[in-house]
Amino acid sequence: MGSTPPTPPQGELITVDEVSATHRLGESVVRTVRIDDDPEVTRDNALAMTAETNAYKILGAHDQIATCLYISPIADILVLPFYQLGDLKQYTLDHGTNSHLYQWARQMIEAVAFIHSKGVRHSDIKLSQWLLDKELNARLSDFNACGFDEQPALDLDGIKALGYEQPSHFMPRDPARDNTIRSDLFALGSALYELERGKCPYTEVREDLITGYFATQRFPSLAGLSMGPIIASSWKGEFLTAGQMLRAGAELWDVRDYVS
Repeated sequence: MGSTPPTPPQGELITVDEVSATHRLGESVVRTVRIDDDPEVTRDNALAMTAETNAYKILGAHDQIATCLYISPIADILVLPFYQLGDLKQYTLDHGTNSHLYQWARQMIEAVAFIHSKGVRHSDIKLSQWLLDKELNARLSDFNACGFDEQPALDLDGIKALGYEQPSHFMPRDPARDNTIRSDLFALGSALYELERGKCPYTEVREDLITGYFATQRFPSLAGLSMGPIIASSWKGEFLTAGQMLRAGAELWDVRDYVS
C-alpha cells in the first residue's frame, strides 16, 4: 500500500487518488503529491502534479475554470477554493438538473473551448471534473492528466498528455499517442450524455467492449435527449472545435455568437 503525505496542520483529509492527497483547510483545499512506496510511482505522481500546476499557470483566471489560489515554488502543492457544492456529477445525482441543464452544458463547452484556445488538452474529461461554485456555475478542474503546447511566455516546453479517459469517454485510438482536441471533444460528448441522461454511456456494457462499440459507431441510444444531435456529432468526430459545438446548441442555450 502506498503512503500519503502527512496531514497539513488542522487539515481534514478529503480524498486520496492515484496522484495526490487532498485536504481541506478552512475555505480552501490543499492538494499534495501522493508519496508511494515505489519511487517510480512517486516520480510519476510528481510529474502529473507539475503538469496540473503548469496548466493553471497557462489558463489563469476564467469564469469556467476552477480558481487557483496558490502553487508552491517546486509545484508539489496546489491550493484551490473549497467548492462546497461539490462536483457536477454528484450534484446532479442528488438534485437533478432542474432548470440548469443548458446553463451547465454551455459552461462545460465554454470551458473546453477556452482551454483549447490556450493550447491545453484536458485528456480526462468526465462530468465529475466540473466543480460548482456558490452561484451554481460549472468550473472545469483536475488537469493532472493534461498535455499542452509550448508556452514561450511562461518558458514552458510542450508536454504530451499523461493519461487518457475512462472507456465510456475514450475516443477509439492508439492509447500511446497524444490526446488531441478531437479526443477531448469526444469525451465532452460523453460528459454531456452523463449530464442529461444521468449516467455514463454504456453503464450496462463490460468496459473491455466499449471501445469496440464506439469504433464501429455503435452508440448508446440518444432517444429523448435534447442534446442528442450534439453528442452524436461529438462521437462521430464531426466537430473540429468546441466553438462549433456551442453554435450547434445555440437554440438550446440561446447563445449564437461564438468564435471557433
